[in-house]
Amino acid sequence: MTPERFALLTRRHRECLRGVKALKGSKEIAAELGLGKSTVDSYLAEAVRLLGARNRRDAALALAEYEAGENDQVIEIEEKTPPNKVIPDSAGLVEPAPTVAPPSAPDGSTVGGAVQDGHVHASPRLSLPLRRQGQTRNDMNIAERLFWVPTIAIALAIGFGMLATGLDVMTRVIGRLSHLAG
Repeated sequence: MTPERFALLTRRHRECLRGVKALKGSKEIAAELGLGKSTVDSYLAEAVRLLGARNRRDAALALAEYEAGENDQVIEIEEKTPPNKVIPDSAGLVEPAPTVAPPSAPDGSTVGGAVQDGHVHASPRLSLPLRRQGQTRNDMNIAERLFWVPTIAIALAIGFGMLATGLDVMTRVIGRLSHLAG
């Protein structure tokens, strides 16, 4: 397997393959990463396909071997760097830029919330009463639930009223058209 094939793997592919290498099942990997079992299976199947491996075990072993080789190369480069070389960062000449990682969902996509304990926690705005991708359970508190129950009931009543009014208007229009034609 070539380094180009390993470059095709996403962070999630690698995490799932590392779980396989650690002899974990899809359910265990899913629980660790805050994903569904079928999502983990999808990541693993795609990783096997991208690497051209026979199965997930072979793909996991190949990734482990590749990553071990990468670590050896990094150590080699560090050993070749002369210790007395002045690097701008080490001399205090360049201020390090603050790094703030954008919040991401368990599947790696950026979202408007943060991931904690394997669950996507919405930002301070009001949570919607819908399950989001990668979310394993409903994380609304009681106040949000008490807000959404009557809101949905009112929205349904308004929608039904609009439907009934529309049907009534259509019936009257059809009645007048048939009266004028007949």
